[in-house]
Amino acid sequence: MDVTALRSFREVCLLGSISAAAQALGYTQSALSRQVAALESRLTVPLLERHARGVRPTAAGAVLLEHATAILQRVERAERDVAASRERPVTTLRVGGVPTASATLLPRALSLFLADGAGGHAGPDVRPDVRVVFVEDFTPRLLERLRDGELDVAVVTDYPPGLPAGAPAEDRGRNRDSIALTHLLDDALRCALPRDHRLAIHAPERDGGDGDDGAAIDLAELADETWVEDYEGAAAVLSAACARAGFTPRVDIACGSWLGKQAFVAAGHGVMLVPGLLVPALRPDLLIRPLVDPPYRGVYAAAGPRPSGPAERFVRALRRAGSRS
Repeated sequence: MDVTALRSFREVCLLGSISAAAQALGYTQSALSRQVAALESRLTVPLLERHARGVRPTAAGAVLLEHATAILQRVERAERDVAASRERPVTTLRVGGVPTASATLLPRALSLFLADGAGGHAGPDVRPDVRVVFVEDFTPRLLERLRDGELDVAVVTDYPPGLPAGAPAEDRGRNRDSIALTHLLDDALRCALPRDHRLAIHAPERDGGDGDDGAAIDLAELADETWVEDYEGAAAVLSAACARAGFTPRVDIACGSWLGKQAFVAAGHGVMLVPGLLVPALRPDLLIRPLVDPPYRGVYAAAGPRPSGPAERFVRALRRAGSRS
């Protein structure tokens, strides 16, 4: 469907006159009439009807006018954006992260990144010169996508199956695939319990804050519990932590998503370990308790061997966000 014809049709409907619309758009009346006739021929329905003081849209014309208005708004926006891109080119920064990084770390980093690019002011009226797009995945796949050039930055962890064997833990280390690693934080795992659990201390429901629900507990107190876990690597972390506490965990529920695991625990079917970064996004009907001797996972920013300026800026934003977690 021709955009010029849609624009002419919209003008006719707004002014109620073919001659007035032709004058406003700089066409002859016959040229504008041909554009409207072409639309009617394509749609096989009359779009305008005459009345004493000019023309008005038919029922079909009113439907087309609604769509034409939306289409032309998008076209005009595209024209403005393309024109602006010539003056201020927009770069796309592709950022990946493990699912738990999306709860707090990545949103905080994005706010800091945008504020940095806007001179300290981030808000809806700021038009940054970098468009940031996000994807979620697990660490091995994120590293693979970095190597293949599909991502510029990724937030990864050494939580199994995490970083490759031999990857260094120090800041700005490089793993064997020449991916630069920047240490962001060590994330202590907590224990999530149902609200009516015997270890509950009548804690009020959380309001989405970062805090825990009471004092630290010893894993040994949970030796007889059923555990909710998903893949083999995560269960290995649980098993190692429980071994230090002197028991072997019984994993009766295998669930592959945080949404599902939370539901099972909230319903009283087991308990689970959760990363600290995820706590603010957990259901309020879960009880979150810190552990006396918690397992930790290292959280890192990963980038290619020659990161772009925006990628380096985002890594700096991640470090600042990590220091607040």
